[in-house]
Amino acid sequence: MAIASGTNVVIGFKEETTYGTSAGSSTDYDIIPFKSASLSLAKTNHESAVITGNREMQDLVMGAHSVTGDISFDLAHQPAYLKMMQAVLGEDADGADTAYGVGSTRQSFTILQDYSTDLAGGNDVHIFTGCEFNTFSMTIPADGLIECSVGIVGATMAPAADTLDSNGLDDDGSEYIEANDPYHSSNATITGDFSAICTDLSLSVENGIETTNIVGNTIPIQGGIGKCRVTGSLTAHFTSSTLLQKFIDNTSSSLTISFGATTGGMSFTMAKIIYTTGAVEVGGEGLLSVSMDFVAVANNAATSSLVIDTDLS
Repeated sequence: MAIASGTNVVIGFKEETTYGTSAGSSTDYDIIPFKSASLSLAKTNHESAVITGNREMQDLVMGAHSVTGDISFDLAHQPAYLKMMQAVLGEDADGADTAYGVGSTRQSFTILQDYSTDLAGGNDVHIFTGCEFNTFSMTIPADGLIECSVGIVGATMAPAADTLDSNGLDDDGSEYIEANDPYHSSNATITGDFSAICTDLSLSVENGIETTNIVGNTIPIQGGIGKCRVTGSLTAHFTSSTLLQKFIDNTSSSLTISFGATTGGMSFTMAKIIYTTGAVEVGGEGLLSVSMDFVAVANNAATSSLVIDTDLS
């Protein structure tokens, strides 16, 4: 009996025309090079409260569907990653702009998770529909690759015998290969109106996307969306009180994180961040660090709280 292996799983996605309706068969599903994926279908469970006199549970009824999970990857200038980040911010993932900020465009996607390399002959392709990219997180260590993940909220999943991509998800040529090598933390440049030697930095984007259940169907419809909240944290060597003083005095800063250069580069710019916590950590006789949490806000009507530029040329 064949047992599926993670090395042979292929994930692809394509924008839907109508929320929750499969993007259908075509040859242009974007392949997502990934490290791990936890997409799953869930159903609410409703236990019957009927009493029969013998302490037996009478029935269990399955209710509304939902899809949740994360896809993690090492950040690179890769087309699928750029499209997912655009969708998280609410800008059209098919747009031609190389720099994009927070917008109000909502997109839903069909995501295919294909196990057919190992399990050929059954319903070996999981088709998730009504999927929206709700969150994005990025962690920059002192030494290592840039670890990222996107969080997904969706409507439902159905298995299928064949992939919807008529070429096969593993036969799409260059889309399947990372266009550029992953960024290393040594490729990162952190700038702003402060001077600090950062040892790690994290960034998170959260949209508060929900699905909504309706009478007459177990499949939800597209629900609400909240504000786009951009938060983060950083740790820096404690060389002076300058950085900590910004928290104490409630002084805002700007912050830009850049990777690489020219057309293979990428930057995350926050025109105004407000530090919400600050503390000097004394963990022994070694070097001291200052840890800060921050929130990015819209500097003015024309400036987004976060702008991602995918072309630094």
